[in-house]
Amino acid sequence: MKAKYFNKSADEKLFFLALKEKVNDKLKDKTVSHGDARFWFKGLFWTLICYSSYSLLFLNIDKTIFWLLYVVFQLSGLLIGFSFGHDASHDTAFRNKKANSVLHFFSFLTVGIDPLLWGLRHIRSHHLYANVEGSDIDIDKNPFLRLSPTHPWEPKHKYQAYYAPFVYMFTLLHSVFMSDWGYLFSDEYDWMKRGVSKAELYFRFLLYKVFYFSLVLVLPLLYADFSWTFIVLTFLTASAFTSMVFIIMLVGTHFFDGADYPQPEGEFLEHTWAVHQLYTSCDWDANKGWARFLSGGSNCHAAHHLFPNICHTNYSEINEIIEETAKEYKQPYHHKTLFEMMFSHFKHLHKMGKR
Repeated sequence: MKAKYFNKSADEKLFFLALKEKVNDKLKDKTVSHGDARFWFKGLFWTLICYSSYSLLFLNIDKTIFWLLYVVFQLSGLLIGFSFGHDASHDTAFRNKKANSVLHFFSFLTVGIDPLLWGLRHIRSHHLYANVEGSDIDIDKNPFLRLSPTHPWEPKHKYQAYYAPFVYMFTLLHSVFMSDWGYLFSDEYDWMKRGVSKAELYFRFLLYKVFYFSLVLVLPLLYADFSWTFIVLTFLTASAFTSMVFIIMLVGTHFFDGADYPQPEGEFLEHTWAVHQLYTSCDWDANKGWARFLSGGSNCHAAHHLFPNICHTNYSEINEIIEETAKEYKQPYHHKTLFEMMFSHFKHLHKMGKR
């Protein structure tokens, strides 16, 4: 990763100081650095749905019911990751770091993405340098889609707005079978893994993959009363559906029409860290309770990037403060409905498909 230096603009620093003061004042009577009752209710709700549907897979049911239950199991497992895992990766679920690490491990169990590697790249790369080529791993070049103007153009990109949904269906499977292995074994990502012993990385990786494949494939293959081909097909189609939901909730929060993709002059970025987050993030339905319930606060993307040390169940109380303060200090604030964000994403894909 190429380290960059943020601008030290006095005006932009003044904006963030004012914003922090208002947010601290709003939340001064609350404990916001770890999960509250709302946090635990939501996470445990999705956990109950997930493992209840999973246990029903082993009853005497027909194929259609099995497939539907498996999809519910996978989808609610993803929502456990949103509700519990994301906060645990930022140490905002428990006060205790080890407890957060354990919750982080188990809340990603049905998703298949190694939680330790994901957490390292999420915090050490994406949260620092969102949308910066060469510094934010989430914007690394890929062989299928041109997501940033910093990526080279190829003729196939003219059609990417049309074939992107088919690419997105393989998001989770690609992470499980390809990305995780690259992050673990490639020397290119040594900076990301610094401070974590190789023994711990390898042990946790192996343990996690054994748990994951045992849960999603081995146990159903051994104890569900269906052919192995049907069970594997169910796993693949459920993963494709879950990947699409994952993409719908997240891809437009950074890859939308109007997002900034900073190209630094030398090693210096144009804005301060806080204002950089506003230029590169988009909220969707930030003030809707159903959206926060489903997305684990990921719909409040500006709040999460600006205040990652605050548990996501508090974002509902600071969204308006961010919007008002950004307007007061003439800083950007991107907000759309979920449908508008997805439309904006495909508009962005179309634009990036031009030479």
